[in-house]
Amino acid sequence: MLIRPRTEADVVACVALMRRTHEADGYPRYWRDDPAAFLRGAAEEAAWVAEDDDGTVLGHVGLHAAAGDPTLPAARRATGLPPDRLAVVARLLVSPGARRRGVGRALLARVTAQAHADGRRPVLDVLPEDAGPVGLYEAAGWRRLEPLTLAVEGHPDLHLQVYLGPPPA
Repeated sequence: MLIRPRTEADVVACVALMRRTHEADGYPRYWRDDPAAFLRGAAEEAAWVAEDDDGTVLGHVGLHAAAGDPTLPAARRATGLPPDRLAVVARLLVSPGARRRGVGRALLARVTAQAHADGRRPVLDVLPEDAGPVGLYEAAGWRRLEPLTLAVEGHPDLHLQVYLGPPPA
């Protein structure tokens, strides 16, 4: 498995991966009219894919600016850091057929390392009932901060949990 920067050529495969995770796990919870725009996100600064030996995209993760993100107030309360010293881990997707192979762990390690290299502390939000992702984050040393209610236009609110990534080693 190779972790590498996502390219524009990967977007179609990543959207197909996102569709599979949506159908299997309900993530993302609500399917968007423009899934490629959701995958990228307006605040995206970088993104990576996990690629199998045959070139199949097995996973995806993005790193987003924290300014304006719903996780920012909780992260600031926990750390005292300004938005430019925080980074949001977003769109972590692992193909249902590639689970339990270390794909999510490798992507999380890559995005966390980049946040640290940039002098920032990573933060994310997750549905607390999603045991797989919650277990991954907690096993990787992420700390549960506080709940977050996110309004999504045209859909019921999302009740999320904010997590703070480990400090740099």
